[in-house]
Amino acid sequence: MLVALAVVSLALAPPAGLRSYDGPEAVIGDGASDMSDGTLPEGHVTLIHHAVAGAVAATAEAPAPAPAVDDMPRYYPAPLTDAQWQRLGGRRVLVILGTAGRECVTFTRADKSAVYYVHPKNGAQQAPLAAVTAVHENSWECAEGRESTPSEWARVGAGVGIGFSAVGMLMGVLYDAGRAGKTDPSDYGMKHFMYAGLGLTTTLLGTPIVAIGGASTSRDLRVRGKIWARGLGYALYAGAAVFSMLWLIGQYGDKEPLRFVGVTSLAGGLGLAGSAFMAVDALSSRAELKTLERQDTGQGRKTARRGQLHLGAGPSGQGFGVALGGRF
Repeated sequence: MLVALAVVSLALAPPAGLRSYDGPEAVIGDGASDMSDGTLPEGHVTLIHHAVAGAVAATAEAPAPAPAVDDMPRYYPAPLTDAQWQRLGGRRVLVILGTAGRECVTFTRADKSAVYYVHPKNGAQQAPLAAVTAVHENSWECAEGRESTPSEWARVGAGVGIGFSAVGMLMGVLYDAGRAGKTDPSDYGMKHFMYAGLGLTTTLLGTPIVAIGGASTSRDLRVRGKIWARGLGYALYAGAAVFSMLWLIGQYGDKEPLRFVGVTSLAGGLGLAGSAFMAVDALSSRAELKTLERQDTGQGRKTARRGQLHLGAGPSGQGFGVALGGRF
């Protein structure tokens, strides 16, 4: 009878493979359970197995974290945390040293009193930690291969560009006025080659000069400018280019319908209007750049003036006086 029971027990025992786990379920025990016979309740083991398998499946199906975008401009105003300093280690950054200037350097390390970096020309250097007012990562000023900080000339570009466009408009008006009512080109007050050499050139160059001057403010990627003014400037300049092309085709392509009076005035007027709107964007961008630079150097923080009221009392002569004053 004992031998028969032993054979039946061996036949009903679970396969050895189900117990050959290296995971957590192989070492689970319950101090309150009766482990004297060396077996666990079947349901308990099954639940442990499913829990572990579900955890493994969830881990396998979990999506991998998205890679961090590492080429975006970042601006760190002082004071920087230790984690931010460690992130910048070994990177080429733009360091703002108060009113001393802006330097593109390779940051090394920072401690409680100083910042250590490698200047591309002067080698290893250090600066007091209190002198650093901001650090820019991935700044356009520090692009690879750039020897010096790009200059900003938005105001000069706006003045020169508008001047060119004004000359182009004046030449266009004079050209139209000098040929009004005349059929023979030899009787025109201004020869067409003179307008082509001076009037057409200044008309087509004015707006691009303003646009390039305004683009010089983009060394700081935080500058936005007036997008609507920039769009109008480009649209009006496109109209000036179209009318200038019509005039060229009419004069040198022998197209009589395109020789109408007013085509050069329209080209000049649209060119001047395009330069004017582009100048609005350029000067606004320059104002933003200067504001951001003052903020970087710690000079852009304005303290609000608050109204104050003071009430005082004290002896006055032979009596006692009360005074009320303040600033509003």
